[in-house]
Amino acid sequence: MLYWLIPLIVGLLLLVFFLYFRVKENRKVAVILKGLTSLMFILTGIVALLCSKSNAYTYGVLIIIGLFFGLLGDVFLDLKFMSSKYEYLFTALGFVTFGIGHIFYSTGLLVYFFDFSRNIFYFIIPIIIAIVLTIFSLLMEKFTPIRYGKMVPFVIGYGLILFFTVMIHLSSCFQYSWNLTHLIIMFISLVMFALSDLILNNTYFSKGCNTPIYIISNHIIYYLGQFGLAVSLFFLI
Repeated sequence: MLYWLIPLIVGLLLLVFFLYFRVKENRKVAVILKGLTSLMFILTGIVALLCSKSNAYTYGVLIIIGLFFGLLGDVFLDLKFMSSKYEYLFTALGFVTFGIGHIFYSTGLLVYFFDFSRNIFYFIIPIIIAIVLTIFSLLMEKFTPIRYGKMVPFVIGYGLILFFTVMIHLSSCFQYSWNLTHLIIMFISLVMFALSDLILNNTYFSKGCNTPIYIISNHIIYYLGQFGLAVSLFFLI
């Protein structure tokens, strides 16, 4: 049964209200609504796993733990706007918790689905691409108004983890000849996650980009990605 549609729909409705208060600069209400919206993608993942026909519960739990760290990241990144004194701390905590979430996604894939008996390049190429994309992210300081400042170490660490997670899922999709629905959904969702981070790059580290269009597009793409990760559990085999 598609019971996971209930928290999914509730979450999308909460997203609309969150975006309204976020754009209106009502930070306190926005933080609460963002936390509730994020709670919905965790509940969606739990219900989707319980409704699936799979017995891969350990893998599912790893993904749900990753989603939980996503919730923590959401709260930390919004708290930064409520306290200029602890802005750096909350931003760093946001990067760390999101990074930990991606580690759980990658761990679940590598332990339960990735085929290490295949060509070693299925594993090596994602590492190389992750390094290249992270270097490219740092070079944006030279060619754009983006300035990372003290966040450079966190940008490097998070970039490596994020891009590796995306690319290792792409590699795994090729291993299974694009026949595993849940892996395809995971990959697409992670791409959306990465795209939202690119927008967030401008919002957080570039002047004049904390505007409604950036805020709305970033959060819509991000939450579609998070809910996609949760829904993928329904399609586990």
